[in-house]
Amino acid sequence: MAHIHISSDRLSALLQWEEGLDLEQVTAELESQGIRYGVDHAAIARALAAPPSEETLCIARGCEPVARDAARVQLAVQQDLSSGALDLESERMDFRERGGMHSVLTGDAVGLWFPCTDGEPGMGVDGVRIEPPDPSTPDQSCGENVRMEPGDGEGLQLFAEIDGVVRMGPTGDVYVTDVLEVDSDVDLGCGNINVSGSVHITGTIRRGFKVCAGQDIDVDGAIEDAEVKAGKSLTVSAGILAGDQGLIQAGDDVRVKFTQNATVRAGGNVVLEMDTNSTIESGGSILAKEGSGHLRGGRYLAVESLVAKELGSNYGVETHVRLGTNPQMLRELQRIQKELRASHARASKLQRQRDVDTAKRLGQALTRELASGIRCAMKAQRDLKKSTVLLEQQQANLEATMAEAGLPLLRIEKTIHSGVTIQMGNARLLIEQTRPGGTFSRDAITGEITQT
Repeated sequence: MAHIHISSDRLSALLQWEEGLDLEQVTAELESQGIRYGVDHAAIARALAAPPSEETLCIARGCEPVARDAARVQLAVQQDLSSGALDLESERMDFRERGGMHSVLTGDAVGLWFPCTDGEPGMGVDGVRIEPPDPSTPDQSCGENVRMEPGDGEGLQLFAEIDGVVRMGPTGDVYVTDVLEVDSDVDLGCGNINVSGSVHITGTIRRGFKVCAGQDIDVDGAIEDAEVKAGKSLTVSAGILAGDQGLIQAGDDVRVKFTQNATVRAGGNVVLEMDTNSTIESGGSILAKEGSGHLRGGRYLAVESLVAKELGSNYGVETHVRLGTNPQMLRELQRIQKELRASHARASKLQRQRDVDTAKRLGQALTRELASGIRCAMKAQRDLKKSTVLLEQQQANLEATMAEAGLPLLRIEKTIHSGVTIQMGNARLLIEQTRPGGTFSRDAITGEITQT
């Protein structure tokens, strides 16, 4: 007697036979079970010629279907973090430069999208078609802020519709976001960050790392001795604890709980609760009206005003306030003045060289070499004079712009300590004895700094 078993996937039929089995019995069993595809007649013949066995023999095989391939994306930017980057100057590996967070601008190509490929159906031993299975991974496609366009070759091109960072979602969708979410500290785990959009960091920016964003930066933790640059605003929920290499810059406002030994430069206001020994520069106002509101031992420069509860220290630690001057313009003016000093020094050196060459010429025949040296010195003098005139003009323009600033204001609600120096324009006031706070302004007539 013939016993035939069809596998659960319908891709094979197995024969188990007993003594006295003949071809008619096998054929009848095949027909009764509807097995009509892939029958191996040679295997059946071998079974009939062999003695009965407890083992099974495959006497029919189906055709296995070919699964279709999922759609896929070939990104034009790196997503995986590297182990570091070579610093060409020091020829050492900088393990803070890990990549994996690449900015793109509107219209930039971010990759290619390849559609899924059609699979091929199979056939069961019962002659019934077996459909190809779906891919085990989801189809990848374009997500938010990404558009598809026909490409020159295979696949569709993907383009960014906004400035931001290219990311891939959990389902394989490629999207561009203008706010990069960093759910960790900025450390060796993610490396330095440089993006054109905004950044939200749930942890702390650790010492020695860099974060640069074309828009806003929000930090839920603190900033250690790091370089941070925001094109617009910077918000730090905790504090900024800097040292010898930290620099904080923002195009607009900076909001932070406290600062210590930091250098902070803001195009707008700086809003904080307290500071110790920092240099804070504001294109607007420095406001320490919440918390202790205590600023001590630092340099505070603002265009408009400074408002705090307490300024200076009980121990007379030097604290400098300069108001009514744009800090950025002041730095530029100082740079120009430094270049002017160097230019005048070079001019004096060139003149001395010309005097030496002239003396030589008077005592000997004018050789071609000597004439060439004199011509080079004269040309260098002319070029230097042009650059000096340009620098002097830039200096005059900056000084005129800075002189147009309005009358600044300093308001201290509680106490102003000895050791505080206040400068408004050309007027200076040194606080020699601790006194109650008040409002300090520059008298429009006398130009002196007075307290009310």
